[in-house]
Amino acid sequence: MPLVQLSNGMELFYREAGAGERTLLLLHGNTASSLWWERVIPHLPSGWRILAPDLRGCGDSTKPAGEWTMSDLAQDVALFLGAMELDQAVIVGHSLAGGIALQVAAEYPALVERLVLINSAPIDGLRLGPEAYVEVPEAVLRYALGLMMPTAPKDEFYERLVEESVTKSGPARIRHGRALYEMDLSGVASSLRQPTLVLWGAQDPLVTRAMMERMAAALPNAVLEVWEDVGHSAPVEAPERLATRIVEFCGV
Repeated sequence: MPLVQLSNGMELFYREAGAGERTLLLLHGNTASSLWWERVIPHLPSGWRILAPDLRGCGDSTKPAGEWTMSDLAQDVALFLGAMELDQAVIVGHSLAGGIALQVAAEYPALVERLVLINSAPIDGLRLGPEAYVEVPEAVLRYALGLMMPTAPKDEFYERLVEESVTKSGPARIRHGRALYEMDLSGVASSLRQPTLVLWGAQDPLVTRAMMERMAAALPNAVLEVWEDVGHSAPVEAPERLATRIVEFCGV
């Protein structure tokens, strides 16, 4: 799989499929990587260009020292699209990356055709208890990852996800969490006018329905859809269904 060098010094690994004038940009959550989209991508239109990068600190992308902000992560996305010679994309963000997608829409609105936010970080950020911002034993992290995809089959792919998440993306977990803690786009939400689909899996122990209802109400062109039988991670728990819904929302 290829790597691209960004002008801010980040080098991002990415997966690519399809070809066409419209682009779907798939962004993964915290303590994850583009691998989480592996079972979604085959069900997306071959006539679209599909891109799924590893975020900074995750997977096989650059792992910089120090802290970063949601604006830094949004800049990575903007520079990535520029490096791919793209003017616009439908951005699909899961969890942490829902917040990144919103940050891109706020800071680089011309880049965003539509948004699909899956069990997303709320519009005003995500503030968890102190235990979320400290190092934990590997076994605890593995257990927590399992809670984030409760209905996923515990097969070989699941084991690959957990192993890569722990070994390659785990060290960035706290810094992504701190970036989410500081995020607050509630003051500019009314200006984010891109058509937006907010998907929420009801078996999520982290992101609540109230958070998603508040976000959908704050965004002028958003609709909230609840999937009762899915948890936090539809890209893993219901990949084909998710791909179908994305296609429907994009009017393909």
